[in-house]
Amino acid sequence: MIIDKIENISFYEGMVKNLSAAVKTLGEFKTFETGRYEYDWGFFMVQEGVTKGIAEGNFETHDKYIDIQILLEGSEVLAWAEHKELFDPEPYNETKDATYYKNGSLENRMKITLGMFYICFPHDGHKAVRHTEFSTRYKKLVLKLPK
Repeated sequence: MIIDKIENISFYEGMVKNLSAAVKTLGEFKTFETGRYEYDWGFFMVQEGVTKGIAEGNFETHDKYIDIQILLEGSEVLAWAEHKELFDPEPYNETKDATYYKNGSLENRMKITLGMFYICFPHDGHKAVRHTEFSTRYKKLVLKLPK
């Protein structure tokens, strides 16, 4: 898991295949409308909504894609646990490239605010768009780049 400010995203281009092409494509947008956008390098989604409580929902991991999530508006709390520390998996969902886990520690978490991003590799269990006290609105880009 990598968490950083968006102005530092180019530091990670050597670690993540197609990140440079994705960043270049995103730079061509003036605004981001909710939806899914397909490209040769992978795809991205623009999502917005209201956070859920940190205890709600499941952790997830991905097999085919590296997740890069960039916060555009609002804030969220992100919980992290290595996939080996997660329990009670549901069967892998190939359509969503996700395995969901019903149990995992919420010990490692961080507030993500405007101008931050995080990268989730296949071993990174993550529970995103959460809050610890009060719900918040968010809007973000979710890049999906083949590993």
